Amino acid sequence: MHNHDEALILIVDDIPRNLQVLGSILSENGFGVSVASSGQGALDAIAANKPDVVLLDIQMPDMDGFDVCTTLKANPATADVPVIFLTARTEIDDIVRGFEVGAVDYITKPFISQELLARVRTHLRLVRQNKRLHDLNSEKDEFLGIAAHDLRNPLSKIQFIAEKMAYERDSFTSELINDAAQDIVHTVGGMMELISNLLDTNAIEQGKLALELNPIEMGVIVEHIVRDYEARAATKKITLRYEQGEDLPMVQADEVAIAQIMDNLISNAIKYSPTRTQVTTRLFRQGDVVRLDVQDQGLGMSDDDKKRLFQKFARLSAQPTGNEHSIGLGLSIVKTLVDRLHAEISVESAVGKGTTFTILFPISMSSETA
Repeated sequence: MHNHDEALILIVDDIPRNLQVLGSILSENGFGVSVASSGQGALDAIAANKPDVVLLDIQMPDMDGFDVCTTLKANPATADVPVIFLTARTEIDDIVRGFEVGAVDYITKPFISQELLARVRTHLRLVRQNKRLHDLNSEKDEFLGIAAHDLRNPLSKIQFIAEKMAYERDSFTSELINDAAQDIVHTVGGMMELISNLLDTNAIEQGKLALELNPIEMGVIVEHIVRDYEARAATKKITLRYEQGEDLPMVQADEVAIAQIMDNLISNAIKYSPTRTQVTTRLFRQGDVVRLDVQDQGLGMSDDDKKRLFQKFARLSAQPTGNEHSIGLGLSIVKTLVDRLHAEISVESAVGKGTTFTILFPISMSSETA
């Protein structure tokens, strides 16, 4: 879909004067306009560049508007495009037939510009609301699939361990008990990460995550998060390194958001890094911004992966190197929070050459005037 001011309206009419008048009204009000003077011309124009709304004349010589609309609605690729009939006919049979072949509305000639614009905007809004509902339904289905797989499987594993300990407890040595406990800790950790990401995503989308932009010393938060992950990194023999530039200014940001961003980036770097590698975090001033780099020596990403990187539930070709869970929400959360902080994020990566995430944070004005 186009942005609201860039919505493309196709006008189909065999009278040049009507095309000119309608085109002027729409273009002067911020809409993109394409035109066709015949039914077949309309179908060709739609195949070349799918519009957001079609304004379709009924009476045309080669193929009338009813036939054009019927053809559009029979094609899955164009069935969702709203068609508004342009007609001088006011007979009830013609109006009913128009709705029966799939039109969403009709406008009678001669045109009243305010009515035309109101109807076009109404149907654009309805299309976008329907698309949003479709996307939400798809996300719901995605979530149910994740809940069924990514929660059921680890719960089954915990249940198996618990039953084995309950019914074969005499065979459990201290070493076996310790191994079982480690398995449970690892499994529950993955489940908690999944639930936390789902709750964070929901809070962000519902507008319940209120951010307060204040001058903060980002180095304290970043270093603390890095140190918190040293134990997890050590289990994969991964070294965490932190480098901070001198005279680091304060940034205008939210402490909770910074912590969530760092938590996801460091967690991801460890998750996708092989054993005996290094994850380096750098924080330093670069001109009028503070730059954060999180660099790993992991598997890297393909160009296709980078295109889908910040999408929700993105499944990348690269897989975690230690059987960790990944549902594809962490980086979408990072992107949303970065945008909310008026910062910028980018990624540099190539297959087999590791990945570096870079975020540029705006420096606090109070830091500059201090």
